[in-house]
Amino acid sequence: MSSPEWRISPTTEFIRSAQTYEKKHPDELAAALANLFQRYLPRLNHARRIGLVQAGCLHHEGQGVIALDQSGQGRNLRETRLYAYPHDESFTLHLLLIGDKSTQRRDLRNVREILRNLPLDPSHG
Repeated sequence: MSSPEWRISPTTEFIRSAQTYEKKHPDELAAALANLFQRYLPRLNHARRIGLVQAGCLHHEGQGVIALDQSGQGRNLRETRLYAYPHDESFTLHLLLIGDKSTQRRDLRNVREILRNLPLDPSHG
Protein backbone atom coordinates (compact mmCIF):
# COMPACT_ATOMS: atom_id res chain seq x y z
CA MET A 1 0.00 0.00 0.00
CA SER A 2 1.58 3.26 -1.06
CA SER A 3 1.05 6.52 0.73
CA PRO A 4 -0.47 9.50 -1.04
CA GLU A 5 1.89 12.11 -2.39
CA TRP A 6 1.72 15.51 -0.76
CA ARG A 7 0.33 18.21 -3.02
CA ILE A 8 1.45 21.83 -3.11
CA SER A 9 -1.13 24.58 -2.72
CA PRO A 10 0.29 28.11 -3.00
CA THR A 11 -1.82 30.91 -1.55
CA THR A 12 -2.32 34.13 -3.49
CA GLU A 13 -0.13 35.82 -0.86
CA PHE A 14 2.67 33.35 -1.56
CA ILE A 15 2.41 33.86 -5.31
CA ARG A 16 2.49 37.63 -4.89
CA SER A 17 5.45 37.58 -2.47
CA ALA A 18 7.36 35.09 -4.67
CA GLN A 19 6.90 37.31 -7.73
CA THR A 20 8.28 40.28 -5.79
CA TYR A 21 11.11 38.18 -4.35
CA GLU A 22 12.01 36.87 -7.80
CA LYS A 23 12.63 40.43 -9.02
CA LYS A 24 14.69 41.50 -5.98
CA HIS A 25 16.37 38.26 -4.89
CA PRO A 26 16.11 35.59 -7.63
CA ASP A 27 18.98 33.46 -6.28
CA GLU A 28 17.46 33.33 -2.80
CA LEU A 29 14.03 32.40 -4.18
CA ALA A 30 15.62 29.63 -6.24
CA ALA A 31 17.54 28.40 -3.17
CA ALA A 32 14.45 28.29 -0.93
CA LEU A 33 12.44 26.52 -3.66
CA ALA A 34 15.27 24.04 -4.17
CA ASN A 35 15.18 23.23 -0.45
CA LEU A 36 11.41 22.81 -0.73
CA PHE A 37 11.43 20.49 -3.75
CA GLN A 38 14.77 18.70 -3.35
CA ARG A 39 15.08 18.34 0.42
CA TYR A 40 11.78 18.85 2.27
CA LEU A 41 9.11 17.45 -0.05
CA PRO A 42 10.89 14.13 -0.76
CA ARG A 43 11.36 13.63 2.98
CA LEU A 44 7.73 14.54 3.63
CA ASN A 45 6.52 12.07 1.00
CA HIS A 46 8.75 9.38 2.49
CA ALA A 47 7.90 10.05 6.16
CA ARG A 48 4.20 10.68 5.48
CA ARG A 49 3.79 12.56 8.78
CA ILE A 50 5.12 16.09 9.21
CA GLY A 51 6.54 15.49 12.67
CA LEU A 52 8.97 12.89 11.32
CA VAL A 53 10.66 15.24 8.85
CA GLN A 54 14.00 16.80 9.73
CA ALA A 55 16.28 18.95 7.58
CA GLY A 56 18.91 21.58 8.29
CA CYS A 57 16.95 24.11 6.24
CA LEU A 58 13.74 23.51 8.24
CA HIS A 59 12.52 25.78 11.06
CA HIS A 60 9.38 25.24 13.15
CA GLU A 61 7.55 28.54 13.68
CA GLY A 62 4.68 27.37 15.91
CA GLN A 63 1.02 26.57 15.14
CA GLY A 64 2.19 23.96 12.63
CA VAL A 65 3.89 26.56 10.42
CA ILE A 66 7.31 25.69 9.02
CA ALA A 67 9.91 27.86 7.35
CA LEU A 68 12.43 26.65 4.81
CA ASP A 69 15.54 28.74 4.39
CA GLN A 70 18.15 29.17 1.66
CA SER A 71 20.92 27.20 3.40
CA GLY A 72 23.00 24.69 1.52
CA GLN A 73 22.26 26.24 -1.88
CA GLY A 74 25.19 28.61 -2.32
CA ARG A 75 27.29 31.25 -0.62
CA ASN A 76 26.48 34.85 0.20
CA LEU A 77 22.72 34.43 -0.10
CA ARG A 78 20.40 36.70 1.88
CA GLU A 79 18.69 34.86 4.74
CA THR A 80 15.34 33.83 3.32
CA ARG A 81 12.27 32.15 4.81
CA LEU A 82 9.66 30.30 2.77
CA TYR A 83 6.68 29.80 5.09
CA ALA A 84 4.41 26.81 4.64
CA TYR A 85 1.75 24.89 6.48
CA PRO A 86 1.68 21.12 6.03
CA HIS A 87 -1.87 19.86 6.62
CA ASP A 88 -1.55 16.19 7.59
CA GLU A 89 -5.20 15.25 7.11
CA SER A 90 -5.36 16.35 3.45
CA PHE A 91 -1.68 15.75 2.52
CA THR A 92 -1.54 19.37 1.38
CA LEU A 93 1.45 21.65 1.81
CA HIS A 94 0.09 25.20 1.79
CA LEU A 95 2.72 27.73 0.70
CA LEU A 96 1.98 30.89 2.67
CA LEU A 97 4.63 33.57 2.13
CA ILE A 98 8.30 34.19 1.38
CA GLY A 99 10.45 36.90 2.89
CA ASP A 100 13.86 37.62 4.34
CA LYS A 101 15.21 37.69 7.86
CA SER A 102 14.78 41.48 8.17
CA THR A 103 10.99 41.18 7.68
CA GLN A 104 10.56 37.97 9.68
CA ARG A 105 8.52 39.45 12.52
CA ARG A 106 6.04 41.11 10.13
CA ASP A 107 6.02 38.05 7.87
CA LEU A 108 5.11 35.79 10.79
CA ARG A 109 2.20 38.08 11.72
CA ASN A 110 1.03 37.92 8.09
CA VAL A 111 1.51 34.13 8.01
CA ARG A 112 -0.72 33.72 11.08
CA GLU A 113 -3.40 35.86 9.40
CA ILE A 114 -3.16 33.83 6.18
CA LEU A 115 -3.39 30.63 8.21
CA ARG A 116 -6.54 31.85 9.98
CA ASN A 117 -8.15 32.37 6.57
CA LEU A 118 -7.03 29.08 5.02
CA PRO A 119 -9.96 26.85 4.13
CA LEU A 120 -8.80 23.78 6.06
CA ASP A 121 -11.56 21.23 5.94
CA PRO A 122 -10.82 18.46 8.46
CA SER A 123 -13.32 16.18 6.69
CA HIS A 124 -10.91 15.90 3.75
CA GLY A 125 -8.69 13.19 5.09
